[in-house]
Amino acid sequence: MTFFEQSRYYFNYVLPDIILSNLEQINDFLNRYWWVFFIFSILMIILNMKYFRVNLKLKLEFRTINKYLKELSLKSDIKDIENYILKSNKMIKAEYSALYELRGETYILLESDTTNNSFVAIPVRLRQKDLKTFKKSGKFEISYFTGENEKYMILFYSYQEVIKERYEGFFRIILGFYAKASDKNRSKGSQMLLNVTKDTSISLMKLQMDKYQFFKFFVALVLKMTKAKGARLLTKGGDLIFEYKPSLRSELQKVFYIRNTPYKLEFYDNKPLSATTLSQVGSFLDMSGAFIENIDKNSEMVKNYLSLLNFTNEAVELENKYYENHSLIVQMVSVEIAKSLFLSEEEIDAIMLGSYLHDIGMVGDLLAVLDRSDLKESDINLIKEHPLIGSIMVEPISHIYPISDIIKYHHERFDGRGYPFGLKESQIPISSQVVAMGEFYAGITSDRSYRKGRTHEEAVAEIKKSENKMFSPILVNVFLEAEKSIKIKVMKIKAKSLKRDKDDEKDEKTV
Repeated sequence: MTFFEQSRYYFNYVLPDIILSNLEQINDFLNRYWWVFFIFSILMIILNMKYFRVNLKLKLEFRTINKYLKELSLKSDIKDIENYILKSNKMIKAEYSALYELRGETYILLESDTTNNSFVAIPVRLRQKDLKTFKKSGKFEISYFTGENEKYMILFYSYQEVIKERYEGFFRIILGFYAKASDKNRSKGSQMLLNVTKDTSISLMKLQMDKYQFFKFFVALVLKMTKAKGARLLTKGGDLIFEYKPSLRSELQKVFYIRNTPYKLEFYDNKPLSATTLSQVGSFLDMSGAFIENIDKNSEMVKNYLSLLNFTNEAVELENKYYENHSLIVQMVSVEIAKSLFLSEEEIDAIMLGSYLHDIGMVGDLLAVLDRSDLKESDINLIKEHPLIGSIMVEPISHIYPISDIIKYHHERFDGRGYPFGLKESQIPISSQVVAMGEFYAGITSDRSYRKGRTHEEAVAEIKKSENKMFSPILVNVFLEAEKSIKIKVMKIKAKSLKRDKDDEKDEKTV
């Protein structure tokens, strides 16, 4: 049989028999094990459906993220941006969220969506190194995401652990957007502060060193010029101010009396100073005299600047009849509390001036919103700038009158819910806490355009209620000890003011 005949026989007779036999076997297998095939088909359908659902979920998630980013990009107000970022907790099915900023090695709380949920303990401060162990809080799982350079962080409280890998890129984008918006907002804020303080910038540069630092620098500079072995700066009466101690073998070579100042400078060396050196030092000291004069408490520059601040403060109160005697009452209450706390004379002096100038930052547009009963969020944000503005305004004289921190922190609260920094408890200087209580009392007992001032007794009751919230228990107890004396002195201030107003009215009628 030829190859062709063999092939034809195979394809016509043998192969069909093999195929038929295999089909019979398959049919027999399916008849016996049909349920295996059915289960396999169901599994494939389920797998396909699951894959379809995951795919659909990812598409919907992608659309949601796209929509979120688009809406976020249209926000321009920093507060709106913060609030919108906090809403991202719904996207990852978290219950609460909080936004933080890195300062040094600690994250500081900027904003959270738990204002009305006191049972959720959002920490005000979180150290970077503590984040790794900060994973649970009560029944909540905690997850966090950081932006570029880890400058900002968003923290989430959820019932289930969030898959970080899925959302890391998304949160890096929105925190990057927030960083740029925040920088822009700060730039605007800085410009505002710059405008407020442009008239004091020269004084700030001149007076940036405190007195002791300047004298140390001044004597070291003169020694470098003369190459002398030692020097002593004294008052003309002989009181030692600063000394670069000369060696025992060095002798007094020359005494310079610094023009226009109460100081003299003694030089010690093993050999007399040359005529050229003496001339150079004399010229230098003459030039320095004017500068030294201006870092002294009695200098005309300091006196004039302090007068300007006092005048500005009085002008602020004159512009608003409801703030008459406000600074005097705050000052009196603050000093009474400070004395009852047995603070040092220096601290009491600082509180006396700081309490009088505590609202010196209430300038410009701030005055227009002081007496509104229906403050908008933009008004509140504007008012929150005044402690910072005020602290900058007094900075040029802070080396003599240390009141900058008193003004900067006088709206912080014991429970950490104050402003501008959200400090709490011992983080707030005691002098600022004292002035805060003085202002709180004055605010309650004074008339406003939208309400009548309340009584001394009502103010005492409010301060009691504010224990561990606005004020420390110690401060509240001290106030309660001094409150009778405070009541009498406030009545005297108001009576004196009333008499002055009546006298002014008589004078006007006479004219």
